[in-house]
Amino acid sequence: MKTLLLVEDGEVETFLVQRALDRIGSPCSFQVVKNGDQAIDYLAGLGQYADRQAYPLPAVILLDLVMPGRNGHQVLQWIRAQPGLKALPVIIFTSSVQVEDAKAAYGSGANDYCLKPDNVEGLRQILARIAKKWLEPDAPAPQSAPARPPSP
Repeated sequence: MKTLLLVEDGEVETFLVQRALDRIGSPCSFQVVKNGDQAIDYLAGLGQYADRQAYPLPAVILLDLVMPGRNGHQVLQWIRAQPGLKALPVIIFTSSVQVEDAKAAYGSGANDYCLKPDNVEGLRQILARIAKKWLEPDAPAPQSAPARPPSP
């Protein structure tokens, strides 16, 4: 089973993503971290995230831009700097309509830039598209290897 990692600090958004995944019947496991620092720890397999049975490497990441700790742009840049994670699909999932944010995200290697919809049906449609492309059993899995975060 493939894993979707949501990097999101909003409780409501997290709940809605989980509910929309349930509604589309996506056969994926769902993991959530609440900030950029936790996302890097998760991907690097540090601390509590060292157990890859409980915290498997994701097949795709939904990454918010604005959150505590490292922001989404910083996390995306870190991911793309890791040799074993360069192929990992990262979808920016944000409420930012700033053209500069979208350009920066694509420039840093984001696979897609999705605005958070204001209704559950819109969210369901976005997640159904993501599931079909990256989470279905026959969708290609990215090559991944353990990574280490930069020193402070």
